Amino acid sequence: MGFFSTLGSKISHEAHHLGQKAKSVANKVVKVADVVGKVAKGVSAVSGTLATGAAMIGAEPVAAGLLGVAGAAKVVQGVAAGVSKGAKVISKIGGAVDSAASVADHGGHAIDKIRKGEIMGAVKETGSAVKSATNVRKQIERKK
Repeated sequence: MGFFSTLGSKISHEAHHLGQKAKSVANKVVKVADVVGKVAKGVSAVSGTLATGAAMIGAEPVAAGLLGVAGAAKVVQGVAAGVSKGAKVISKIGGAVDSAASVADHGGHAIDKIRKGEIMGAVKETGSAVKSATNVRKQIERKK
């Protein structure tokens, strides 16, 4: 392997590693955010039910406090949903970065082939790099 092929392979490996890491972290964030959202939904439902009961027995100040808790839990639930959605987008972008790794690899091979005088091999490698880059672009567009 020539210098540029080796460099392309190393860049490809690191990009693959970073893409996998981003997907892994984002998936964990999604799981945590989903759990927080479910817990907040439960707190909101219970607080609302208790507030209704407190209002029925004439304890309006308690009912007002419980409604405040229910409202705050709804806010937490909304924030958790937003965090989960954002993390899902990051996970998909991590997948695109992972796929982009092959572009660097093909580019390195193409440069080495040009330096060796293998023009047709370089053209084929360049075509493969362009095809990989087009696939990455399509992945990113689908994820928007």
